[in-house]
Amino acid sequence: MRAFAYTAFTAEGARKRGTLVAESEAQAAEILRGQGLFAEAITAKDRANARRGSLTRRTRLSADMRAVFTRQLAVLLASDLTAESALETVRASGTASAIEAAAAEAKAALMDGQPLSVALDMAGAGFPRFYIAAVRAGEGSGDLVAVFDQLADYLESAGADRAQLATALIYPAFVAAVSLLVAGILMVNVAPEIAAMFAVTGRPLPPLTQTVMGISDFVQANAFALGLGAVGLILGTVFALRVPAIRDRWHALALRLPVVGRLMRLSAAAQYLRTLALVISSRQAVVDAVASASEVLVVRRFRDEAEALADAVRRGESLSQGLARMSLVPPVCRQLIAAGEQSARLGRMTERAAVLVESWLANERKRVAALIDPLLMLVVGTMVLVIVLAILLPIFDLQAAVG
Repeated sequence: MRAFAYTAFTAEGARKRGTLVAESEAQAAEILRGQGLFAEAITAKDRANARRGSLTRRTRLSADMRAVFTRQLAVLLASDLTAESALETVRASGTASAIEAAAAEAKAALMDGQPLSVALDMAGAGFPRFYIAAVRAGEGSGDLVAVFDQLADYLESAGADRAQLATALIYPAFVAAVSLLVAGILMVNVAPEIAAMFAVTGRPLPPLTQTVMGISDFVQANAFALGLGAVGLILGTVFALRVPAIRDRWHALALRLPVVGRLMRLSAAAQYLRTLALVISSRQAVVDAVASASEVLVVRRFRDEAEALADAVRRGESLSQGLARMSLVPPVCRQLIAAGEQSARLGRMTERAAVLVESWLANERKRVAALIDPLLMLVVGTMVLVIVLAILLPIFDLQAAVG
């Protein structure tokens, strides 16, 4: 089975786009005719490209769309629908074209005999590693409903935190943008007029004004090259970070930075503990849980520690003892997990540890956002002040000369 993107017309002449699953293009056209649609174009979707998750593909879902997709699956699976029927219902729901396409890709892979976790990974929707690991655990335990319900809760909570953080940054970003616009107008339009007035008098411009004018002339003369260089730098950085050796060096450097390093540790700990909680709550063995959780870590140092923990647990060591050697897991979380082992409530206590770290991460991000606000105002305000002084100083000099 394959997924096909189509463009068709209704009997009333309205154009409709969507995605369906069929054996061939001919069968896809027949399905459309059965729905009263007249096909204009039918294109087979390239599942290999979808799995690579190209950023330009319509199947890639935003974080908010992944939360909607997951909640829909959780509700449908709880209604005793099969995974195939649930994906078909999501595809036909008309929620969003990207969700429809992702559901169609996943259903096509599922009908080809792939398990649901692999099908979702092949859909190219951008599901994170912990998501796929949790679904795989749910397949093993036969409790997919609980897994999707917990995943939906987590994604929705994370989305609310992101929205709150973005809202907090809107005002300073707006003020900074307006201030930079005003500064640009002053440099491009006002400062040259002041310089021309001074040229008539034969008096030299103040050093600050000369510096600002020099920067303005340089930027205007090389605007295209500077813009091209900035784009090249961004793209070069993105592609360089895809090289494992360079990415590992960057992670090692970032972990040493005060704020960035703490955010990276908390983020990795939150993903690791969340995956542990999801897999253990799915009634999977701890050995399988630590193996699945190690797959979600991107930083090599943390991944090596997690794989060493998985080996230790296979040899019979307790989870809490192994976690003591992991630098990303806070001590209080180890204590919670140790208490869970002793009370036979490991899943619940691991969940509490994950929630605790996630709350720390959210609070840390809020503190960083609160710090960015005054720093941004300080930097932009200083820039505008320098430009205004560069314009006013020549005027003051002229007044002093006339006086």
